Amino acid sequence: MLYRILLIILISSCSAQKNQTEKKIIPQDKFVSIIKDVHLIEALYETSKYNREETANTALQADYDSIFNLYEITYEDFQNSLKYYSINENDLELIYNQALEEIKQENSKLN
Repeated sequence: MLYRILLIILISSCSAQKNQTEKKIIPQDKFVSIIKDVHLIEALYETSKYNREETANTALQADYDSIFNLYEITYEDFQNSLKYYSINENDLELIYNQALEEIKQENSKLN
């Protein structure tokens, strides 16, 4: 009987930890938008770093902060979500494909 009680306590504590971890995971559709924005600022950084590397580094950090503020997340939330979606390679590939598709659509509207 004591064994069953301990087992129930152990299982319930594990599921409580899982729920806490899942709360820090950014929903997939929101994460696609974040990844898209991250890729855009990194592309801007890549084009400007050769002329003014120090200024480009400062701008990149400010842009990251702006994205995290815009989506009301922290750097830790972003990292946790990236790790979470990385566990299943198909999820992460789908996220990146959707982000790239959105970038292509926006680019075609500009042309």
